[in-house]
Amino acid sequence: MSKELIANNYETTPTSSGNDWLANMPEEIRKSESLGKFKDVSSLAQSYLEAEKSLNQRVAVPKDDSSDEEWHKFYCRLGLPEDKRYTDKRSKEDEEYLTRYEDMFYQSGLSKRQGERLLNSLYGFSQDLQKQQQNAIEQTRHSHIDWLKNTYGNAFDNKMTVMQAALSKFGTKELAGLIEDSHYTPALVDLLVRVGETLKSDSLVTGKELPGINSREAALSEIDKLDSDPEFVVKLKTKDHTGHEQAVKRMQQLYKIAYDKEQ
Repeated sequence: MSKELIANNYETTPTSSGNDWLANMPEEIRKSESLGKFKDVSSLAQSYLEAEKSLNQRVAVPKDDSSDEEWHKFYCRLGLPEDKRYTDKRSKEDEEYLTRYEDMFYQSGLSKRQGERLLNSLYGFSQDLQKQQQNAIEQTRHSHIDWLKNTYGNAFDNKMTVMQAALSKFGTKELAGLIEDSHYTPALVDLLVRVGETLKSDSLVTGKELPGINSREAALSEIDKLDSDPEFVVKLKTKDHTGHEQAVKRMQQLYKIAYDKEQ
């Protein structure tokens, strides 16, 4: 029933009663409580138009057996982003990570608002997890070093020198990396210390002269080698690093052989 039809059939003149327009209606309609709230035909027609507009804006939920296309149209009306992008906050480093999740969100029919909130939650969780892992690593490292200091006592620095000497003579970059990755696991450190202590060369332990390096050319070659070793450079330049003191001593020994020793 349109607004014009209602107005033409039931047009009334103003009276003292707000519901006099219902007088010409059939009895079953006059008894309707929902119609009693309208004071005239115009207000009824306006309510009808608003209801019609609301019906047009409703989104019908597809059935379980509906096609993928029907579900896609439904998700689009709910805010599915056409470009599959759920956030504008992105960098080159995060692009692969974001693209993977955005594709998953899109296939699941999430609106941009939902996907963006979920991404923010995942990012926050990832940041918290990284902090927890870093704190755990630092605690493990400090715990290992404290154990070694308590075990070796005043001989701690000397033991570390012995370990570095043994590592320099018999070790590899992979082994040095293993020590770092294990955060100075006491068992591994103690093993290298014992290896170093079995060496009979005083020069290996005391550092007066490095084993196998007794010429200026050999010392300069070793200096170049260490300068190109990222792990050694970190130890040399980081004052609070456990291997800093040993790295400094080693470079001092090499420079002494290279420039102070009489050839």
